[in-house]
Amino acid sequence: MVPVWESLFREGNHGLSGDSRGEFFAQLLAESPQPSPLGERIYEKACLACHQPEGKGLPGVYPPLVGSDWVSGDSDRLIKIVLHGLKGEIDVAGERYGAGPLSVPMPAMGGLDNGEIAELLTWMRTEYGGGASPIGAERVSEMRRAHSERTEPWTVEELK
Repeated sequence: MVPVWESLFREGNHGLSGDSRGEFFAQLLAESPQPSPLGERIYEKACLACHQPEGKGLPGVYPPLVGSDWVSGDSDRLIKIVLHGLKGEIDVAGERYGAGPLSVPMPAMGGLDNGEIAELLTWMRTEYGGGASPIGAERVSEMRRAHSERTEPWTVEELK
């Protein structure tokens, strides 16, 4: 969304030449914040509540994404988890998740389109996976087709 004053300022119709207010608006214009990457915006809507703002999870309840080989490792495994979800116990960074009364399975997010999943996972791998390789929408599409009959969340044992 463009501020109302921006077009006037760019056209020089602001009437503030040499004025400190004009300098202020010029600085605002030069420092306009860039929109967040799509993957980050999807993370904020779909993942942040469980995995938390910095990807550190919630101890004993939701596993961390930061430094996790589940994020930086096999991209097909990560795609499968996002497409169909994950249930049961999982070990992340030496801590067990998915057991006990507070356990909540990872929900399927197959309602996102292939491009959205690719953007999300690429962002996660960049931010939390030590710069692991990007994931393309084509690969997400291939994995979706390959497992189109699946209706249940994956288990850790199935993904090994």
